[in-house]
Amino acid sequence: MATVSILIPAYKPQYLVRAIISAQHQTFTDIEILVGDDTPDGNLEGIVKGVSDARLHYFHHGFQKGTRNILALWERAKGKYIKFLFDDDILLPTSVETLVAGLRANPDSLLAFHERVFVDADDKVTSAPPRLLADGQIARIERGFLVQNMVGGMNNFIGEPSNVMLDRERFDPARLFEYRSQRLDYLGDVATYLNASEQAPIVAVGGYFSAFRRHAEQASNQFSPHISAGLYEWELIARSEAAAGHLSGAALEVVKRQLAQLYTHWAVPLPEIARFAANLDELVESNPLELLDSVQFQADLAHARKALTTRIAARRKAASASPAQKFCAVCETPVEGWIPHPEANSSRDFMQQMGAVGSTLENHLCPHCNCNDRERHLWLYLDRAQILKGIAQKRILHIAPEAGIERRVRALAPLEYVAGDLSPQKPDHRAINVERIDYPDGYFDLIVCNHVLEHVDRPDTALAEFTRCLAPGGHLVAQTPYSPLLKHTFELNVFPSKPFATRYFGQGDHVRLFGSDLLSRIRAAGLNGDLYPHTTVLGDIDPNAWGCNEREPFFLFAKGPAPAFLN
Repeated sequence: MATVSILIPAYKPQYLVRAIISAQHQTFTDIEILVGDDTPDGNLEGIVKGVSDARLHYFHHGFQKGTRNILALWERAKGKYIKFLFDDDILLPTSVETLVAGLRANPDSLLAFHERVFVDADDKVTSAPPRLLADGQIARIERGFLVQNMVGGMNNFIGEPSNVMLDRERFDPARLFEYRSQRLDYLGDVATYLNASEQAPIVAVGGYFSAFRRHAEQASNQFSPHISAGLYEWELIARSEAAAGHLSGAALEVVKRQLAQLYTHWAVPLPEIARFAANLDELVESNPLELLDSVQFQADLAHARKALTTRIAARRKAASASPAQKFCAVCETPVEGWIPHPEANSSRDFMQQMGAVGSTLENHLCPHCNCNDRERHLWLYLDRAQILKGIAQKRILHIAPEAGIERRVRALAPLEYVAGDLSPQKPDHRAINVERIDYPDGYFDLIVCNHVLEHVDRPDTALAEFTRCLAPGGHLVAQTPYSPLLKHTFELNVFPSKPFATRYFGQGDHVRLFGSDLLSRIRAAGLNGDLYPHTTVLGDIDPNAWGCNEREPFFLFAKGPAPAFLN
């Protein structure tokens, strides 16, 4: 019987072999490796059985639910210790050896963990959390410390289950991902750590011995249907610990401030979060011992869980729906239909005669996140062209950032993200005039300027600035309305009136309608690329189903050779 069972609950194929190989090459060799294939049709069997190792065992579960997959693997495990490894993470060679030593040196403890780094799709280290301990140093962490610093600080410093080892013989698997008899949809790992620490201190081992992968393919999960649970479950746990007498006073003030920031950010795309935000004063004004039993909080919790269940069901339905099913690429939510622009039925005879390409007013706003068709099209283009690949090493300038796109890009943790606007309205946005960008030459790897150039006084100057600020090989995305029928850009020597701009430029604050000379103007600035048609980049995308304008091309340019992946 093996000493350690490494459990790999698997659903995604992209990095599974790397995970398995990292388990195979542990310096502690008395292991078994159990892979649970949670795909409905056993799609991972060939990948697993392609790896030759007598210690490797494949099981097809097909639950399509991660917690059930983990519990099924736990039941099959024979080792004294359980080591988790998720299907896109990596263990460094001494991970298992280090954790076994930590638990053997502290036989009363049920759980040990080490630290981890973050890596990209190519296994390159992109960042690392602040060190908890020096290499090789071991510390025992009491439950009170976890409550004050993990729950009170809303900071899961232990990290993901891939960093953790549990004593299988002494830990009840019924307490995995469960908190005080309450089911959790997102913070199950935090619950497990709190549960394990109730019996004995948990063991922390200093050193980065695993890698948590962040990669472009995860972009579709950054707005997963479970994300709201990752917000309100912090409040649920904090209220529970307060009711048990473990959090009060200043600690609850900190929780309130941090929740207020999170809830403000997510209240629009996730309406159920707004209800929690409205009740936050209760955390500091009510008796801490009564916080969990609050009638208002329990009602908000029931409402949020119902919304979560509905969202998950809708996502699953959309995944199996016909191509006609409408789906928002920005918030990744199925929709019944798009909200038309108020001027969708107004007279736009000049723009129509000019064949102007811009927004589609009929399929304008998403009813869930309020993003417009231009934003949805932009995100689809960025995703398909793999512009965000290797984002952890990229500096990005995003001019007049759209809220939904900004949230998605920030969630991918770029090396640097600068949100710039002429008159910024948010504290984390910078004042930037695109005609005079206050950054050094070659600073940015990607500049996104979506439907901005039609507002700029001197677009050629702005394009020259973009070229100057781009690093060699960097990319510019510069969507803007234009007319392929106009030989030259149409603009005035004076600032146009709003009625004139609306009729001839498409919107009251536009100062021009670009013509077919736009391409030569961008290339004259020193950039190479093209206006790539929708059918070239997204030929398999039904524009009506995804709410975008198939006539709008992808304005993609590079400081260097033209983007090869679209040629």
